[in-house]
Amino acid sequence: RSIAAKALRGLAAIEREILEEVAAQSGRYGDRLDALLGAMQTLRHTIEHDIIHLSHRSEPAASVLEEVNARIAEYNQLRRQAQQVQHYLIIHREAMGFWHHDDVFRLYPIPASLTPLSARQSPEPPARA
Repeated sequence: RSIAAKALRGLAAIEREILEEVAAQSGRYGDRLDALLGAMQTLRHTIEHDIIHLSHRSEPAASVLEEVNARIAEYNQLRRQAQQVQHYLIIHREAMGFWHHDDVFRLYPIPASLTPLSARQSPEPPARA
């Protein structure tokens, strides 16, 4: 009888350790999402600043436009990474038995992608999300 009780306690400890690791991984995904969303916000401010300066020029230099578009591409890449990490977080939550993810979308809102500027369009700051 004590052998069976000892085995059950050992199994419960292993199960608890697995759940703790799954929860810790979810936390790491949350931290990664925070970092990506913060980088996106910082980069977006830079892009907005650049676009404001471009809008004050009569004819923007091609190199400046390329630089802004490179930042927009970087922003969109960060967005794709954030979407992927958010997806992994949801998978981990489901592994823990959580099936509703409204809180994930509320805590980690991923803004819309940005459209690169063309040489012919007059630049305007992107609309706030």
